[in-house]
Amino acid sequence: MILYLCRHAAAEDPTSKLRDADWPLTAEGIKKFRRAARGFCALHPEVTHIVTSPLLRARQTAEILFDALADAGQISADSIIVDGLGPPGKLDPFLARLHDIAGARNIVAVGHEPTLSTWIGQLCFGTPGRCVLKKGAMAALDLTAPNRGELLWLMQPAQLRRLEPE
Repeated sequence: MILYLCRHAAAEDPTSKLRDADWPLTAEGIKKFRRAARGFCALHPEVTHIVTSPLLRARQTAEILFDALADAGQISADSIIVDGLGPPGKLDPFLARLHDIAGARNIVAVGHEPTLSTWIGQLCFGTPGRCVLKKGAMAALDLTAPNRGELLWLMQPAQLRRLEPE
């Protein structure tokens, strides 16, 4: 199974009066992530499912990604909200949930930092490490065993946008 980890796009300022769970994406975050999503599609990922944190900014990011993949004919199922992707993130229940999804082969998981970079370290290097995942960044992991993986690539949003077809 290929697991694509995606950090949500740029959201409202955390100093706003909204609850953390209700921070929406900014107009600029939406615009930039649409381009990054089209760049991701240029990699021809053939995604079977998108799973997302229940927080608004992650759900909005997942919707943008779903639309780009649907336009490219590269997704075969709907988005699923997975509580384990919301802060603070719980890797083992999240992985168990992935394995319960019928027909799952290539899954995009939209979540938050520092959870996603910690999971990359745990799955690929055996220690909860840290890597830089800017807002809208994505990483591809080949899950070779139930709790092990190999990092295939990690791209920042600007790199994904450069892949966008003309």
